[in-house]
Amino acid sequence: MNSSDQDDRARPRLPRAAIVSGLAAFLVTSGVVSWATPDGNLVVTLVPGLAVGLAVFGLVVWRLRLAKLK
Repeated sequence: MNSSDQDDRARPRLPRAAIVSGLAAFLVTSGVVSWATPDGNLVVTLVPGLAVGLAVFGLVVWRLRLAKLK
């Protein structure tokens, strides 16, 4: 067994669709919150974006794994 076979089994790959969807949700949410709040506080802008981005990422990963099992 060579080292490339060991690397493939040791580290599961994340679906590209989940990464792109989570990043897009993060950027859109951060942009909307930044536009809607007058002070432009970085914490106020990034925390909701991070929460929504991670939630979308988790949902897409869950749906892709569920579809893979069927």
